[in-house]
Amino acid sequence: MSTSPQSPPGPDNFKALFSFKLNVLAHRMSQLAALMNQQLFQLDAREWRILGLLGTSAPLSLQTLANEVGIDKSQASRIVTGLIERGLLQRHAHDEDGRAIHLSLTSQGKQLYKKAFPKAVQRNQALLSVLSAKDQQLFEQSLDKLSHQAADLLAQARKKNPSQRKRNPKTAQGATHD
Repeated sequence: MSTSPQSPPGPDNFKALFSFKLNVLAHRMSQLAALMNQQLFQLDAREWRILGLLGTSAPLSLQTLANEVGIDKSQASRIVTGLIERGLLQRHAHDEDGRAIHLSLTSQGKQLYKKAFPKAVQRNQALLSVLSAKDQQLFEQSLDKLSHQAADLLAQARKKNPSQRKRNPKTAQGATHD
């Protein structure tokens, strides 16, 4: 791959790859979130992601939830069942398709989300505190651009190799491997 005059030369080792560095950062923040959420709210990382998504985007189908969290549907089903048993989630029939089930937070789940989400905001602010306000804004804009570019590159790759379209959503949307 050639570099444009504006681009710095490519990395010379695996650990210098942007995707590797981003994966390390995401993994560390996930570990911190998991530790804090377990201590404070008795939620593991996947339970928190499900609770967080439903706190923001409910109602959602099980399949949509699994895709967003990056796990397979059977794993999502087991986690959802546990959260339902704990009184944090509820199932209800879809308004237009009675066979479809949607998930949302119960009042207890909403209360937990209202306690846990500010802690997530604090963790993010603590991480970003090493950047100026201008750098934070630029970083957010850059992440959005990179996310769109990654989606485009993935779509292009899938067009070239259609057999890979139905891969595990965890590997399709999950952490980078390079």
